[in-house]
Amino acid sequence: MISEKIVAVVPIRSWRNGKTRLAPILAPEAREALMRRSAKGVIAAAVNSEAIASILVVSGDSDVLAWAAGLGDMVVPLRQPEATPGLNAAISLGRQWALDSHADRLMSLFADLPLLDEGDVLQMASHPQRLLLGPDRQGLGTNALVLNLDDPGSLFRFAFGDASLSRHLREAQRLGLDYALHDSVGTRFDLDTPQDWSDFLETLSEIGIHGPLEWVGAR
Repeated sequence: MISEKIVAVVPIRSWRNGKTRLAPILAPEAREALMRRSAKGVIAAAVNSEAIASILVVSGDSDVLAWAAGLGDMVVPLRQPEATPGLNAAISLGRQWALDSHADRLMSLFADLPLLDEGDVLQMASHPQRLLLGPDRQGLGTNALVLNLDDPGSLFRFAFGDASLSRHLREAQRLGLDYALHDSVGTRFDLDTPQDWSDFLETLSEIGIHGPLEWVGAR
C-alpha cells in the first residue's frame, strides 16, 4: 500500500496536431483515435494502480480538456497557458499544482504508452529513490519520471525532448538526488515513428489482437 500522496501528470498537446511522424502510414482520423485510446489507457493504468491520488491532464486544447473532464473525479483537466507552451512547461505546471496540493511525489507519464498497465504504475510508485526515470526503447529519451517534491526536487529542471535521459541524469547529479532507472515494456514502448507502429502491431499480434483497425477504430 502506497502511503504517500502522488500526483500523476499526463501532458497532451492536442488530438489534431499530434503524432505527425506517423502521417505517412496513418490517416489523421486514425492518428487521433490512436492518441485517444492510448491516453485513455495510460489514465486507466494510473487509476487502477490505486497508487495515485490525482491525475492531471495538462493541455492548451479545449477538446482535450473537455475529454479529460469526463473521465471521473480522479482526473483533473489543467489548462496550459499559451504563453508557456511545450512539454517541460506542462510538467512544471503540474508540479506546481502538486506542490499547492501538498503532494509528496510527482509522476510524469506520456500519453503515448499503449502497453502501460497498473502494475507499471504501482512499481514506479513503490521505488524508494527520490528520482526514478523510465527510459525509452533507445535508452535516449525519458518516457516516465517519478520525483520527490521536497527540496531539492522542487528545483529539478525538466529536460524532456531529444536525449532527455542524459540531461535528467546530469540534473539529478547537480542536485545530489539519488536516482534509479525503471525498465519495463510498458514504459519503454512509445509510439512516435512508423517503426514504432510496426513493432507495436507485431506485439499486438503476439497477444491476439490482429490488425491496426482493432486498435485505432475505437475511441
